[in-house]
Amino acid sequence: MLSLLSEANIPGVQSLVSRQAEVVHDALSRRLSHHRFACRRPSAMDARIYSLELSTIQLVDLSYGVDVDVEAEVGEDHFLVHMGMQGETQMWTNGKSYPLPPDGLLISNPGAPLRVQMTGDCRHFAVRMPIAICKDYLTRTLGIPFNRPLEFYAGRDGSRELPIAWRGMMSHICGQLRMAPAMMGHRRVQAQYGQLLTELLLGNYCNSYSEQIARHGNDISPRHVRRARELIHASRDDTISIADLAQRVGVSVRSLQNGFRQFLGVTPLEYVRRHRLEQLHRALMDSQSRANVTELMLECGIANFGRYAQYYRQQYGCLPSETLRRHQQGH
Repeated sequence: MLSLLSEANIPGVQSLVSRQAEVVHDALSRRLSHHRFACRRPSAMDARIYSLELSTIQLVDLSYGVDVDVEAEVGEDHFLVHMGMQGETQMWTNGKSYPLPPDGLLISNPGAPLRVQMTGDCRHFAVRMPIAICKDYLTRTLGIPFNRPLEFYAGRDGSRELPIAWRGMMSHICGQLRMAPAMMGHRRVQAQYGQLLTELLLGNYCNSYSEQIARHGNDISPRHVRRARELIHASRDDTISIADLAQRVGVSVRSLQNGFRQFLGVTPLEYVRRHRLEQLHRALMDSQSRANVTELMLECGIANFGRYAQYYRQQYGCLPSETLRRHQQGH
C-alpha cells in the first residue's frame, strides 16, 4: 500500500530513508514532537519518513520497518492527529489504551504524555496542527471566547464519517499538490485548507468546546440530544430537571447523560449552565439601557445570582458587573 506523501512527483515533500535510529529520532522530533523510542532490533530498522509543510501545518507519513515503542510529550503549542494507514498501532494517552487500525483516527492533546507501539508493517500518518489555528477559528469564525484549554477527548470522534473524510482530505491535498503546485503554494489557499481541516476536527471530534460549536449549527449528536438542547434553549427555568428533560425526549436519564458526554463533552447540567452564561454574556454586551446585572440575569432564567456570578468569572475572567460597566462606559 502506498503512503500518501510517498507517491511520486509531489513538490515540497521531504523524504528520509534511514537505518540509523539517531537520524530517525532527530527528524521526527523536528517534524512532530520531542520523543524517545525503543527498538528491539535496531539493526533491522528501515525507516521511511515523508513530510510536508502546509502553511503552519506539518504532514508526516512514516513507517519504521521494525517494531518500536515510542514515548512522547506533545508540545504545548500544537496537537497531533494520528491516522492509521497499514497494520495496527497501539496508543496510550490520558492513561487509556486505544488501538489505531487502518483509517482509524485519534487526537493527542498539547502537553499530554503519549505512548505509541508500532509493528514493523505499520504505516502511520500524523498531522501536527497549531493551537493558534483552532483559536482563530473559534474566536473569529464562530465568535466563541477562547477562555479555557482546548482538549480533544480521545476515542470520541463522534461520527464514523470523520476518519473517512480525514483520509479523503489528506489524499485530496496530496493530489492537488501534485497536479497544481503553483496554486497550492499560495498562503491564502493553504490557510483555507487549514481552516477546513480545523472545522472537520472541531465539529466532529468531541472536545472541550463541542457544546458551544453545536450551537453554531454544526451538531452531529443524535436526535434525543439535539431535542434536549432545543428544550434547554427554549426554557427560562434555571432549575430545569434533567429527569423531566429525559422524559420529554423519550430516553432514560442515563442515556441522556451519556449522549451529552459522548457528543458534547459535558453533562446536561453543565450544558445548561454554559448556555445560561453565554446568554448572560450576550445580554451584558448588548445592553442598550441602564439595566443592572440582576435584571439581566432574571431575563436569562438565572435565579441564583451569587453562584452564577462566580461561574461567570470562571468562564470570562471577570464578574458580570465588570463586563456591564465596561460596556456602558464604552457607550
